Amino acid sequence: MKSLTSRAFLPINTDLFNNPKYQELSCDAMILYSLYSQRKEVSAFHSQTGNDTFTDSEGIFIYFSNDEAAKILRMSVRKISTLRSQLIDCGLIRVVRYGLKNFKIYVNTPETTPAETDLVLPWANFDFEKPIKSVPANSASTKSQKLPINQSNNNQTKLLLSRESNESVPQNQSNTLVTPKKSKKDILNELSLDSIVTRLKDTFSLPVVSRLKVLANNSYTKLKWFSDTIFKAKSQVTKKLLSNDKWLYNPASQEATQFESNDLLKRGLESALLQIAEIIYKGKEKVQNKAKFIYVYLRNFMANAVKQYLIDNYELTEDDEIELNVLL
Repeated sequence: MKSLTSRAFLPINTDLFNNPKYQELSCDAMILYSLYSQRKEVSAFHSQTGNDTFTDSEGIFIYFSNDEAAKILRMSVRKISTLRSQLIDCGLIRVVRYGLKNFKIYVNTPETTPAETDLVLPWANFDFEKPIKSVPANSASTKSQKLPINQSNNNQTKLLLSRESNESVPQNQSNTLVTPKKSKKDILNELSLDSIVTRLKDTFSLPVVSRLKVLANNSYTKLKWFSDTIFKAKSQVTKKLLSNDKWLYNPASQEATQFESNDLLKRGLESALLQIAEIIYKGKEKVQNKAKFIYVYLRNFMANAVKQYLIDNYELTEDDEIELNVLL
């Protein structure tokens, strides 16, 4: 069993599966986090041996470029950038610019799974190194058949594996679990919903995707409408910006109008969706045309985000700012 803990393996913290906080985290993002976490161990080793190259006043950090991660995981650099944003949104890493091109990455430990959580991987922390007393099968009690649990990743000291296959089913229960049969329509809706959610995760942050699912009430049709409306609003803002010769061939225009490069767009979208929900469902005045209101609100939000990005990142003259206000 010792080989199961070999350093030849890349370990994945099971709290990433069990803790509801990380339920929207993709498996690719988990693997990227595991790479970061393992690299942090190297930085920690250097620190313990007196080399403070990878330690500062904020703690231990790592250098891990998107190019390097893309090569290891056999993905595009753009995909790695999206995954890294997922980890930032979940609070698993913090990225700080260092110099012109480098970034310091501070790797945080996943939050412990709450004790009352119904685990999806209850067996994953089994301690294979701990010897188990042998008990004859014909005299083994129910208690002796429960595998010991290593509590290194959570505080669930009373967790048993009775819901898995390591115990016999109590006599008063059937050996067959009966689950409600889903209709074909429900199954197709779930598959379609999963498909569009997967695509949205590549562009938006996890909180944004979660807000959209709530607003759409887990309906594929409604979620697709929200998605189309967001991109329609962004397309309109981009079209207006590029209608001016100054911005048509300016690389800054691409940066300012892309979710991947403009954090004001990506992070601010969640706040915009929350405000939309509050106005529509909790506002004092009834919104007559909800579809039009949502589109206009998103378009105005994105126009402001694009303008602010250009103002913050480029030296614009007063005339440039006035021109942007007129365009957008």
